[in-house]
Amino acid sequence: MKEYLTIFDENHQKIGEKERGQVHVDGDWHETFHCWFWKDRFVYLQRRSTEKQDFPGKYDITAAGHLATDETVVDGVREIEEELGLSLTFEQLTSLGIFEDVIELNGFLDREYAHTYSYAYQDEPLHFDDQEVMDVVALQRSELRALTEGRLRTIEGSSLMTNHHVQITQADLVPHRLTYWQHVFESLARIDTLNR
Repeated sequence: MKEYLTIFDENHQKIGEKERGQVHVDGDWHETFHCWFWKDRFVYLQRRSTEKQDFPGKYDITAAGHLATDETVVDGVREIEEELGLSLTFEQLTSLGIFEDVIELNGFLDREYAHTYSYAYQDEPLHFDDQEVMDVVALQRSELRALTEGRLRTIEGSSLMTNHHVQITQADLVPHRLTYWQHVFESLARIDTLNR
């Protein structure tokens, strides 16, 4: 069954609908749901399944997905349960904002208006759908920021699945633009300030 996405112009005005695969070929703006899990100084990245068509085995946002034409951002919370097996309500999330997230590769242009949220992770058990997610790793937020900004070459994370340490380089990350990463880190830092 084909999945259709609402497409937008550069001003986030709706201009139509299009089949998902074609959206990434044509580089149309579309909407997604992103949720970042964090706890204290840590942030959590999922490791995408090697079965995934896009960026197999790469580290990415804790839970994320496309919003289909018949979905609102509230429906995006289903991604957390589908990918991580954790049932949350929309009210448990904190909005970070809507960020432009652009990934441009040869023959692939993903331009997203990402409705971005955070969740204060309480160490609940996660149950991965192995078609979607291989693992979730905890990383020091400051180290991940330094990695995305090129100030560190390698950082160490802790696997929630095996408790082993894993080495992560910039090449291991899904290639979000630096501006997207900075929006996320700055928003999480604002939450820290509010919680003090």
